[in-house]
Amino acid sequence: MHRPIPNDNCIQMYFHCIQCIDEKPATISPMDWSQTQVGWTALGLQVWCNRHNCNVVHIDFQGQQHPANTDRKASVDS
Repeated sequence: MHRPIPNDNCIQMYFHCIQCIDEKPATISPMDWSQTQVGWTALGLQVWCNRHNCNVVHIDFQGQQHPANTDRKASVDS
């Protein structure tokens, strides 16, 4: 039996484009500076930097399917 997959923000380490981090102004957070897309590919999952038009990470799931939670968690404002 699988453990429930939370839809809270559980990120412990972020993916960032190294060029963006090198160019980021000191007064702006990496989250605010980031211009990335994340999506499914034929291999798995890819993070793409829009600012530099380059790959940040492309994860190959090697044909395996993994459980995922795609439910949107309602914000306290909604």
